[in-house]
Amino acid sequence: MMNKFVTFNLLLLSQLQANNLLDLKLEDLTQIEVTNTSASLTQISNQNTPGLITVITSEDIEESGARNLDELLEIYVPSFQYMYKVYGSQMGIRASISDRNNKILLLVNNRVMNMKTSDGGAVTERWFSMLGDIKKVTVIIGPGSPIYGAGAIAGVINIETFNGYEKKGVEVTGKVGAVEKFTMAQVSYAQTIFDNSKLYCYYGVDRYSGADESDAPLKFAFDYNGPYSWNETIRAQADKPYPYQTTNDGASLNHELRHKAHLQINSPNFLLWARFTRSSLENPTEQKIFQWISENNKDTYQDTGTQNQQFTLYGEYIHKINSDFSINTNLSYQKSSLYSNYKGNSFVLGSKAWGEDNIMAKVNVKYNYDDNNLFAFGGEYIYNRLGKSSEIGFTQYSYINKDLNDTQWNTSTISFFGEYQKHFTKDLTMFAGARVDKHNYLKYIYSPRISFIYNLKNQNVFKLNWNRSNRYSDETDLYLDYISDKALNDIEKIDTLEFIYAKYLQNSKLELSVFYNKQEVIAYNASLAETTTLGDINFYGGELQLSYKTEKFLFNLSHSYTKLKDFTQEDSQTTIQNISASVYGFGDDFANSYQNTTKLRLNYQLNSQLKWINSLRVFWKLQGSEDMANYNISLENTPPDLYKLPYYEDDHTRAFQESIYYNTSLVWNMNKKTTITLYGYNLLGIFDQAYNKRNFYHYTSQYREVAPSASISMQYKLN
Repeated sequence: MMNKFVTFNLLLLSQLQANNLLDLKLEDLTQIEVTNTSASLTQISNQNTPGLITVITSEDIEESGARNLDELLEIYVPSFQYMYKVYGSQMGIRASISDRNNKILLLVNNRVMNMKTSDGGAVTERWFSMLGDIKKVTVIIGPGSPIYGAGAIAGVINIETFNGYEKKGVEVTGKVGAVEKFTMAQVSYAQTIFDNSKLYCYYGVDRYSGADESDAPLKFAFDYNGPYSWNETIRAQADKPYPYQTTNDGASLNHELRHKAHLQINSPNFLLWARFTRSSLENPTEQKIFQWISENNKDTYQDTGTQNQQFTLYGEYIHKINSDFSINTNLSYQKSSLYSNYKGNSFVLGSKAWGEDNIMAKVNVKYNYDDNNLFAFGGEYIYNRLGKSSEIGFTQYSYINKDLNDTQWNTSTISFFGEYQKHFTKDLTMFAGARVDKHNYLKYIYSPRISFIYNLKNQNVFKLNWNRSNRYSDETDLYLDYISDKALNDIEKIDTLEFIYAKYLQNSKLELSVFYNKQEVIAYNASLAETTTLGDINFYGGELQLSYKTEKFLFNLSHSYTKLKDFTQEDSQTTIQNISASVYGFGDDFANSYQNTTKLRLNYQLNSQLKWINSLRVFWKLQGSEDMANYNISLENTPPDLYKLPYYEDDHTRAFQESIYYNTSLVWNMNKKTTITLYGYNLLGIFDQAYNKRNFYHYTSQYREVAPSASISMQYKLN
């Protein structure tokens, strides 16, 4: 196997230097074993990767017509889902979803892009309609802290950009959307600059106006009357469109332009890239915010949403001592700003604004002792400067919460990691690894992992994985506990045991995974109005994926299932939380996650120029949300604050029923330079728009019926 790795690297390097990899014959390409290090520190083939991954290629992106990263991931990743929230939509994998996007790590070219202060996490990169700079997206389904560090509780999303080796000349793409209205343009340019070094430049911009409330109505599962303290009421009937104006669905905040720019220089041993993003999203106004609407402004309550801006500079150098020993060093700087707006820029209502700087240095050593013993080890240092004023939105000073007004502080984390890959036989491989992280406000965090891979003649692959992943609270929560002399914060831990079986045939693949998770959950405790340890949960589930592909036909079916086994609260007096109502005697499911999801893709090459693409996503039922609603109904005196939890009246359970999204597209390759594609989104809504329902995280009795819509794009390549 080691010889295969060396052959692959030498062949790839030689072809990159000659710039003719794309000219290889098919029979030559099939001899190259595709490898990656997405779920490991040492190099391994995709088949033997110690974990469950989904790889989305640039061709997949173009064919899907996905209008943002969330939609793309929901189409291709079996258990991925997302819900609305005022600080930006919330992502979930395998039922791990939170009120903040800090349980999933989002990376670009292996560099973490998560914001760290508060209510941020994985928020950049996700809302752009321009995705033309992305070569592929690799998603680790399930925890990944032993490789990527604290925060990878639910999964890891790694975006890999194009470079000058893979692109030639100029590419221009324009795209226009109807009903959910937007315009997008992007351009890229690649060339050789000196010796074997390549330059890649990309710029994309869009203006996303979205779909207004007539095409994407906002609804509640109960008659909404506003706070009890009002003399007047704002009345919304259950399962009827909210009668007052709200934000456009999917729009950028105030319909402003969104920008993405990427500059990259590659050479055989050196990589340098700079990236700038400025993004925003209007979010449908949540129930809690409606409590504050007065009679005077209820008709124009339109500008709720969030913005973020990020600049990253990254440099990497690979020192190859010999074919078996290399040292990879990288250094990066990141400057981020975030602004979230409730109506009137009111910090009392929850608006936030801050900036943060981040410096990261990393050394990774790879040593192949022989064909059967591969090692990787290294260290990482992270320095954060937090509480700076934002460069967008409210810029006068930072405002994170009532306790941190124009307050700045620093944090640092030092980490060490290692992995040993052992080939006992040509069929049996073991991965053993661990990572240790030390934050200056926390105790040591340990993330171990062990995996066994049995590959029987490249047709039947068996994988057994165990790992412990960790996450700590946002830097704001850590700092407030630190200055108040509280005990060291708890660390959220998840232990995962997973078995994966894959069957490979000439044109098809079957993949089955089952897992069991034991997790100590840290989340917002509404009873105490602070982030604390809520308790312990045990849950299990699995994914089934079946694919069949020929020269003209692609069929892909996946189904995921997640089931809560038990939930034990840390404090039995906690009466308001959003994990599950099972502790109150109502049901046995998660409150914000679909237990069953089914996804289907069907592609057909009609002729040499036309290709038909289809995708269907079925989210079966939010049973845990209905259970939570029944718990709320059972309370004798339901306080207004509980309206932000699931609630319904009479027979109005539509909010908790299935959601189904069907997309289709027709790709026309006019010639080698020009491609025109027509896309249709959420088309079942033409017959019954209730199929297109998307709920709010934490407020799952509130939902929006997203609009059936269309777009058309044109791509032109000038080599």
